[in-house]
Amino acid sequence: MNNTYKKTAVFLCVALIFSLTGCSKDEPAMMDTTVSVETSAVNRGTLSSESTYIGTVSAEGTASIVSLVSGTVEHVAVSMGDRVSAGDLLCRFDDESARLSLQSALAGLGTAQASLSSAEEGYNGAQKGYDSTVAGYGGEDMSVIEDQVRTAEENYEATKALFDIGAASRLELDQALQAYNSAKASLEAAKNGLTATQSSIQSALAGVEAAKAGVEAAQVGVASAEYQLSLYRLTSPISGVVESVNVISDNFTPSGTVAFVISNADNKTVTFYVTDEVIKHISAGQSVTVSARNTSYTGTISEISGIVDPATGMFRVKSLINDAKDLPDGLSVSVTTVSDTAKDAIVVPSDSLYFDNGTAYVYTVRDNTALRTDVEVALYTKETTAISGGLSDSDVIITSWSSSLKDGSPLNVVVPDAEGEKASGEDAE
Repeated sequence: MNNTYKKTAVFLCVALIFSLTGCSKDEPAMMDTTVSVETSAVNRGTLSSESTYIGTVSAEGTASIVSLVSGTVEHVAVSMGDRVSAGDLLCRFDDESARLSLQSALAGLGTAQASLSSAEEGYNGAQKGYDSTVAGYGGEDMSVIEDQVRTAEENYEATKALFDIGAASRLELDQALQAYNSAKASLEAAKNGLTATQSSIQSALAGVEAAKAGVEAAQVGVASAEYQLSLYRLTSPISGVVESVNVISDNFTPSGTVAFVISNADNKTVTFYVTDEVIKHISAGQSVTVSARNTSYTGTISEISGIVDPATGMFRVKSLINDAKDLPDGLSVSVTTVSDTAKDAIVVPSDSLYFDNGTAYVYTVRDNTALRTDVEVALYTKETTAISGGLSDSDVIITSWSSSLKDGSPLNVVVPDAEGEKASGEDAE
């Protein structure tokens, strides 16, 4: 009996608790999903990344300048024994064909840009046509034509009722039916017209994307043609004395010829090896930094081999190092130089990037909400990333991190004030 009383008492207590809870005047507030973020407009620029290689010091104070093109030497600017400075012209090849190639590439770029402008105009025209059609129909729901159909139907039904009691003639009934059928046909034609204009927009948009791809391809062609043209001028990568001249004016010189040898006994050379991908982004005269024995030395690339080294499967690169007399021959050192470059690319802070199963994406701002935007990464560094696809110059990206940030999250944009403190976007002027 005592157990029964205890159970009853517990039940009454629980019931009392639930009743008190249910009588609470304070209703739970809905969770605010707004995320405070910092944003930034995207910028264009050139981004470079550096790589470090293991090199070997040698006593060679010389630079061999190799011709990377075949052709007729148009002008030799130096003779044996001449003293030259880094960047001085050594010789120039007949570059008419390379200039024509560049002109052709530039013309192709102009055509591609004109095609893009035409495609964009076509898209804008299709969009205007769609907007005009929608406006004429009273909106995408075609309220104007729908009203016309309903009015014609009601008129037909009313005329039929009058006809049934002899208050309307057969002619009036036929005319009402014809008006009703005509209104329905107009509605069907309007739907088809709207579908057609939507298809025109999609087709025009596809044309714009294709034209953009054409422009990008043409830009690559121009850059390639400019690089090829630059090969027709040989310049000295170092300062020193001309020890050898192996080209003659008005004579043909094949590719791979060691055209000049420049010596500088005050400097030493570091030899290292790079892959076929890296060799596309380095050039003679490019600066390097050599680290050895807790000391850094500056230098410039003096020689780039045009053939693969059979022992390493890579390309040999030599750099002339300044004021390195204290480095013994055969010493292994670290060599750092630019290994990749992305020119005229959209650049964003690397911290703004997210990755999902190998897919890179950022959050952009659309109508004050977060929009996940997948991107193509051209070049990544610790601080900055170059984007080759997925973003446009008008985009605004979210640069701050939040665990609550998701696709479609409502945003409160936070703007740092003049003193570095953060103010909400509503208060910022």
